[in-house]
Amino acid sequence: MTNTQKTAVEFLENLVYGRESIDSLNKKLSEHFGEKIEVANVSQGRIDSGEDDDELADFNLMFNIEGEDNELSGYYDIYMLPMRREGYDGATMFITEISWEFE
Repeated sequence: MTNTQKTAVEFLENLVYGRESIDSLNKKLSEHFGEKIEVANVSQGRIDSGEDDDELADFNLMFNIEGEDNELSGYYDIYMLPMRREGYDGATMFITEISWEFE
């Protein structure tokens, strides 16, 4: 793992046990990685379709970074629990875990 990759992983690990909204998370990710990042809630489709009705299971947010010369190129997962109501700080989720796979 390169120093740049290690720094990215440390940044992501520091998100764990934090409260965020999609907008605040996208902003933090974009600022750190230096490009526009928008996470996709890949769990919502399963829930909406009735395929997965376990509301206590972690939701999966995903994003990727592309580029042959970019050492951060890869796939990133952020697992979170949605909050039942918006927090005083605008947070709508509690981040529980992260995962990554560099290409």
